[in-house]
Amino acid sequence: MTVGVGRVENARYDVGFDEYVIPVRGFLLQRGKLAGIYVKEGIIPVTEELPKEVHRAVVKGRVKNEITVREIHYREEDTIEVLIEADYQSWTVFTTG
Repeated sequence: MTVGVGRVENARYDVGFDEYVIPVRGFLLQRGKLAGIYVKEGIIPVTEELPKEVHRAVVKGRVKNEITVREIHYREEDTIEVLIEADYQSWTVFTTG
């Protein structure tokens, strides 16, 4: 028995995004945990819960000295995500909604 998969017409998403890479000047630590990221324009607060491995990687210097900023455009809403790469994995540290 052969099962056919129909093609979905007019399946279009109105999602677009811009992505930037920004150099990091330093990290703000509070009690061994990442609390903020210093960039040229100021400081980006860490609002997301991160696993212990990420905090350890920051303390030991195993993170990239750049962050990725994504501006996601979905319909009338814009969202900004800030990602950090630690131990070859990306983690979201800040999100607006």
